[in-house]
Amino acid sequence: MMTRPIAVALHDGFYGCGTGAGLCNWSLMSVLAHRYPHARFRLMPIGLSEASHEHDAHWFRTTGRLWAGRDVVIDPVDNATGNATRFGVLDNFQAASSDASHRLNRLTGADRPGLILASDAPFHGIGVHLEPELAARTLLIPHSTGALHDPENRDRVRFEHEGFIELCRRGGKVAAISAHMRSHLAADYAVPKSALIDLPNGLAHEPASGPTPDLPPPAREGFVLAMGRATPYKGFEDLLRALHLLRQSRFPVPHLLLAAVTETAEPTPYQRHLANLATQLDTPTTVWTRFDPALRGLYADPALRAVVVPSRAEPYGRIPLEAYAAGAGPVVATTAGGLADLVVDGVTGFSAPPEDPRGLAAALHQALTLSPAHRSAMTVAARTLGARHDYDRTVTTVVETLAPWLGRRELS
Repeated sequence: MMTRPIAVALHDGFYGCGTGAGLCNWSLMSVLAHRYPHARFRLMPIGLSEASHEHDAHWFRTTGRLWAGRDVVIDPVDNATGNATRFGVLDNFQAASSDASHRLNRLTGADRPGLILASDAPFHGIGVHLEPELAARTLLIPHSTGALHDPENRDRVRFEHEGFIELCRRGGKVAAISAHMRSHLAADYAVPKSALIDLPNGLAHEPASGPTPDLPPPAREGFVLAMGRATPYKGFEDLLRALHLLRQSRFPVPHLLLAAVTETAEPTPYQRHLANLATQLDTPTTVWTRFDPALRGLYADPALRAVVVPSRAEPYGRIPLEAYAAGAGPVVATTAGGLADLVVDGVTGFSAPPEDPRGLAAALHQALTLSPAHRSAMTVAARTLGARHDYDRTVTTVVETLAPWLGRRELS
């Protein structure tokens, strides 16, 4: 008898990739495609036109190759932006949740999904609209929430709360991508602990990237690297102030490569603010503004002195794992959210409290004065910790718990 398909709804990582969540979504798709080559899939990305600045033709071709030869239906979701952007505002989240649910509800017979994986904020309201039978087969995977990153937006927080609770009431589950997110979802959104399933983020089947960008001349003698979305909660202003404090103490600070990125061609006001702040603080900095997966190639550059994650809020924190896997480091990170589980102070890296430039400066000083022997030992410890975050293993464990009918058939 033909098994029912797995439906996967996602907002990033299909037509392009501009967020850490997008990389996680691509890894999720990759695990599913590799582990279950004989399964049936319905992929439901938020639709993007080729004219959208978020549509990456190279990335889209890579996604196509991932699914080549698989039994897959592509069913784009309408979020009422005219296929212009995958995220948008609350009205677009509501539209995406409603449209995805409508598309799923109308499926019948052998096309009706046996498992639904819905990833990220635009689908947080899906449980309100799904028929009860389908809601009970749904795992919602929040990579962040409004309460963490947009707490003043009470309407968004209410939308998420209602979506989480209604999904759980109908028998659905909510994934916790870290211990921090498990606590947050239970405490701040009242998600029942019985409905929470641990699905810790990690690395698996990472997509290939293009050539690494050339280093600017000032960075060729040594540089510090920081990457992430160009938003205040990433703490880039705190990093600039920390480096300024080190320069004031006459410490020889390496050049900062600050990849505070979006997918737009022109710098945003916030990106211009960061560049101006670096100038005001007399902190030698190159600000990269356009997201490019190839930036991850900088982890392997011999001029890299440290990787810094200065976040004020972080549900998980993918960058330390990427650095560990590449043998890069040392890693300096705040203890915000999930980062506290990934960077063990003095063992796999150095840590500081969030929103504390002076503490971050002290951690950076430790990293930049590390002896070769200590650096080598830290690299080994970091690789060991990183190896425990195997996304292939965690995804297959969860999928086969929720869909025991699927059966596991690995590639030879």
